[in-house]
Amino acid sequence: MSTMTHHESAKPMPPAEPTVKVKDVITLTARLAQLLAEEVDLLSEMKVAKIEALQQEKLFLVSALDAQRRLIDKHPHLVETIPSQDKKDLQEVVSVFNDILEENHRKLLLAKQVNHKIVEAITHVVKENTANKSYDGKGME
Repeated sequence: MSTMTHHESAKPMPPAEPTVKVKDVITLTARLAQLLAEEVDLLSEMKVAKIEALQQEKLFLVSALDAQRRLIDKHPHLVETIPSQDKKDLQEVVSVFNDILEENHRKLLLAKQVNHKIVEAITHVVKENTANKSYDGKGME
């Protein structure tokens, strides 16, 4: 049996005012930049297969950052609650992130071009080898 009287019925708590966790955003952005830098190194070394190991964490970080972005989109006034030092720190980490992202994009395009050239070269060799062979009526060279 409940010990609460009719007048003491539980009232729903008003939802807490959302807050932007800027320090988390800074940390997440810095880690994502670090992962992209690792990816750039792997692309430079043409170790493309090793990049897949970074994907799960990248997806997690992007999702967490996207949640903070949606929060700000929904409550734009929250930007005004961010301390100026945190804003400055965030701007710095975003600047570094953008530089690494640009380098990552360039390396991905280069890797794609190199891969395309390799496929073209293999295709050329295969066509050349199959075109130069002649077979007799018994299927022998």
